[in-house]
Amino acid sequence: MINFDLPKSIPLYTSFFHEWCFMKKILTLAALVVVAQTSFAQPVKPTYAYFEGANLSMGVAQNATKAVSTASTTKANTNVGLAKLNYTFALAYPAKLGVSATFDLKNSKVVDGQVLAKNSPSEITIEPGVLLRSNSLLYAKLGTYASTYQSSVGSRKLSGSSYGIGLKHYVYGQNFIQAEWTQRATDTVNAGLGGDKFKQSSAALLVGFNF
Repeated sequence: MINFDLPKSIPLYTSFFHEWCFMKKILTLAALVVVAQTSFAQPVKPTYAYFEGANLSMGVAQNATKAVSTASTTKANTNVGLAKLNYTFALAYPAKLGVSATFDLKNSKVVDGQVLAKNSPSEITIEPGVLLRSNSLLYAKLGTYASTYQSSVGSRKLSGSSYGIGLKHYVYGQNFIQAEWTQRATDTVNAGLGGDKFKQSSAALLVGFNF
């Protein structure tokens, strides 16, 4: 009798499929939020008032986390959902000044059994910017970062700093797309239970609505 071995599942493909499903859900939710807000939207703002006032954006990001200890350096990538609340003030043309709270919606992996857990919020940032066009804003971001290191043996609150750069572009009325790159790092006095220091770079793509 001839025996046929059934093919085994491939963990890499399974993991990729789950990550893609997660990102798809977040992007779908963000799109639904924009559509719902548009349904109740006030009249479209004039172009000179773009970016001013309160706005909400949601999307996905890839967090590249590096843990550095005296013995080794480890790296891990995690796809996470992201939500951002912002209020932007008008300055002398063409300048704007934003204040933002950013929320990671999923923990970031460090190594197996260790994560940087989501915090509420993950970042508080000041974001000075300049208009490139009436509907495009280039901005820098500088502020604080907070997370919780969690492992099988315990957890510890972490705090630190964040900085980065972003571009926001209005595509229709009060609806916009947004791209950001952010560098996060824990303070020198903060570390994991084993003394690890953490750095994290995040590349994000979001869609949003200005109220």
